[in-house]
Amino acid sequence: MKYKILIFILFIFSLSFGQVEYTLENSDSIPTKNKITFTQFEISVPLQGNKNHGEIYPDGRTNNSWFVPDGINANFGYGIHFNKWLGLTANSGIGMKLSEKLVVAPLFSNLRIMPKITEETRIGIDIGLGHTFALGRGDLSGPFKRIKLNLEADDMQLFIEVVSYGFELNNNSQGSLSLGIALVSF
Repeated sequence: MKYKILIFILFIFSLSFGQVEYTLENSDSIPTKNKITFTQFEISVPLQGNKNHGEIYPDGRTNNSWFVPDGINANFGYGIHFNKWLGLTANSGIGMKLSEKLVVAPLFSNLRIMPKITEETRIGIDIGLGHTFALGRGDLSGPFKRIKLNLEADDMQLFIEVVSYGFELNNNSQGSLSLGIALVSF
């Protein structure tokens, strides 16, 4: 019985000193709970080496493009973060390579490392690992690997990424080099 009374007194004592009181003078002074989840939507364009680089057109112009667009990719991710610079997401998406007539659906996790370089700007890297499924190609699939270099201002990113789909098609390993833009919502 003594222990029950002692525990009850300690409980009441901790409640009375554990209270925090706020006066509503300004609603901005009320502390808010930080949200630890975020979403990310990316659109990128895979690039292919230009086979016609250096070719001279009939009107005298020269084809100086090193790369040409070769499809489109879109990914969506949902994850958790620590101070916007360290995060982990679960991602899915769809990608298309026109030169190979290939459509893929990757499922992957992504590690985000984005330290600040100025007050509003971050630069960093994303590393993704998972699995890729080729759509309409039977059971063709493989391990998905991605590395992405980011420049982020506010909630928008510009990036360049290198992706490996982890399988061969037409005796060539499949993957892409892409340029893209992402919207990140914290």
